[in-house]
Amino acid sequence: MKKFRENSAISVLLMTAVALLSGCSSITRPPPAAAYMDSYGRNDAVRSFGFSYYAGDLDNAHHENREYSHTSYSEWWGDATFANYISGGYFTFGWGFQTFTPFLQGGFVSPYFGLNAWSNTAALATAPMSKSSENGFMSHYSGGGMAIEQIPLNDKWKLGFTEHLSRNGREVYFIDEDDCFACGIPSPRPKFYMEAGGGFYVSRKFGESAKASLEFRYGRDMDENRNRFSVTLDIWGFTAPLSVGGNDVMRSLAQKNIEKMKHMESSSVDSLPSRNDVDSLHTIKRNWFRLADSNQTVSFVFHPVDSVTAVTTKGICYDERADVVWMKQDYGNMVYKVSADSLDYCQQMERKSLAGLMIVEGALIFLPGALITGSATGGALVAGGTAISIWALFNFGFDPENLAPKVYPELCSERHTKEQVVEWLRQYPCGSKLQSQETGN
Repeated sequence: MKKFRENSAISVLLMTAVALLSGCSSITRPPPAAAYMDSYGRNDAVRSFGFSYYAGDLDNAHHENREYSHTSYSEWWGDATFANYISGGYFTFGWGFQTFTPFLQGGFVSPYFGLNAWSNTAALATAPMSKSSENGFMSHYSGGGMAIEQIPLNDKWKLGFTEHLSRNGREVYFIDEDDCFACGIPSPRPKFYMEAGGGFYVSRKFGESAKASLEFRYGRDMDENRNRFSVTLDIWGFTAPLSVGGNDVMRSLAQKNIEKMKHMESSSVDSLPSRNDVDSLHTIKRNWFRLADSNQTVSFVFHPVDSVTAVTTKGICYDERADVVWMKQDYGNMVYKVSADSLDYCQQMERKSLAGLMIVEGALIFLPGALITGSATGGALVAGGTAISIWALFNFGFDPENLAPKVYPELCSERHTKEQVVEWLRQYPCGSKLQSQETGN
């Protein structure tokens, strides 16, 4: 393990050095958020490629003509971003390029919330070595911080919200016509500005590992009162895992699951008989179940208290002859077999309250709304509309049973007798084909 960590550190340092030596710009804008959030719990490095289109009050028409010089402003209408992320626990480290600017980023990441800070490498490497105050850190720095809230809608779709405060920039081209050495050649220099804003993204999984996100973001230039918008398409998941880096904790858990699967009977849903044919697997309201042994499941395991192991499922059937229960994996395509003696049914899943999310998102959108409308009342109306939209989205736009379940201490606290469990399971008998498949095994 020690050697593995030393090799990881050396690799990260080498890749950072390459990025530091190969950049020719110091201007960055907020990087995409979805791929960064997807780095949590990954056993491989995440490599993403995105393209951003910028619109709004871009500064491209400002010119200053003097007797022997000319200055013009050029704000790019787009960026191509290539990024790599390596996760360890709840921390993610990333590096990459945004068009011609190398940058580093890192921060806290989890399934539902993340904090991301980024900086161009020019400020981190070049500026601190300068003794001149005019060529100090802030004369090169472009970066910022971002808060990200993410909601897994189901095993394919995720919805996220972002809020950022950043120091962005645009190019200033200067031509000194009296300088023979650089006569007529534009010399680009960065002009930075502070921006506050927010946005949202929707991401989707395609196939086994490919994913893509579409992100919209609004930013308010607090130095010149400009409004800017961006739309970003980001894709990742097309590359093989790295042998260096990744999440040691998730790697060990994955190995445990591999060992566990050797002693479990499981199958793909697609390989089961058709549901229309004698109801081989019954679709039910998402229900909690208590298990005596977590090694019997390939679903997500929850522990309301230390002595209780609970899982949920929306597909089930009971083979009374073999006294076993077939359950569909949550957020997956597998069914697995559990002994009826080790299973107890609990209550149906309770939805998490949306009140907290509505209040937080409404509060975060208040400031951008007030900046756009120019009044506190307008900001309050925008914030209220956002909160109502979130409530409507999750009440009418998506199936509530696909959202993350609510876990509370009293979950599965009531125990049932063997007779009660069997009587409950008899509502969902396995079809004859599934039973014959079990007998054949």
